[in-house]
Amino acid sequence: MNLLKDQFNPLFFQASLAAGGVALMPFNFLEFAIPHNEGLINFSDIIWTSLSSLQMVYYSLLIVIMFAAVLIHIALTLVFFRYLVSWIKNRQATEELINDPYRNVTIFPIVGSLAMSANVIWAPVGFFIPQVAAGLQSLMLPSLIYFGLLWVALYVLEFRLIRVLRKNTINIEKFNFIWLLDVFTFGLVSLTGSGIAITTSNPSIATFAVIGTVITLIIGLIMFFIKLLYLISTQIKVRKLPDAAVLPAFFLVVPIACLYGLSLFRISSYFQTYLSIDTSGMSMFIMNSSYVIAVAWVVLTVYLLWYYFRNEFIKSKYSAPQWGIV
Repeated sequence: MNLLKDQFNPLFFQASLAAGGVALMPFNFLEFAIPHNEGLINFSDIIWTSLSSLQMVYYSLLIVIMFAAVLIHIALTLVFFRYLVSWIKNRQATEELINDPYRNVTIFPIVGSLAMSANVIWAPVGFFIPQVAAGLQSLMLPSLIYFGLLWVALYVLEFRLIRVLRKNTINIEKFNFIWLLDVFTFGLVSLTGSGIAITTSNPSIATFAVIGTVITLIIGLIMFFIKLLYLISTQIKVRKLPDAAVLPAFFLVVPIACLYGLSLFRISSYFQTYLSIDTSGMSMFIMNSSYVIAVAWVVLTVYLLWYYFRNEFIKSKYSAPQWGIV
């Protein structure tokens, strides 16, 4: 708690964000592995007597992990918000971070974690609380409003960062893969918007969600390719890896690729449902391509950071970028 009080940084929200991601992984597996009624799966859909002993153990383990991750996500979000309020009141600290072109991108995990919270409520929380799953459609309008607030916050922060970049002389060689945190957050907000689009039964809500999501996806992808090109070329140019504290940020490319792939897949489903456009071929290409990129980047990153994992990871001090591995 002393660390939170004395050294709070928005980057701490990477922890609650990672916990939310862990909660979604077992849910997504169960959603596709277990036959269930229309809508998202919930606990009552599992017919335990029809499962083999191995399946019972495996699914039980997944459910325990999901439940623990949900609790951790909620607890960390509440704790971090307590210290975030104090941090925001300290105008000197907030302005110092915003006006530092090499660190200001670390403010985005706040928005990213809040975007993840919406997905945690719709899916894992709904899995354990039948009332949430049953009333999911009634949550779609509030969810759209919530998405709109995240969308506005995302662009306000991005425009402020762009203004800081324009006012300062920038040494591109000082940037590392943490610079992709805004791109990562664009993907998380897109995930929330696309989730609304494919979940709601209201065409108007779906349309508004799709419009906001498509804009965010386009801008996010442009930023992703530009930044990634700069980072790769800089890394080749300097011929050495960054400091150990930020090395795990290399992994940010993995969730970015998956988030954008899944969001594009969902948007294509919207076009097929509401506009009767056959997007099945494109959808499969998008999903497969995003996961091929993700797996390839994992292999490359593990190869590049092998010395770090073998000799420094266990002994190194805690650093927020380590959550990028999760």
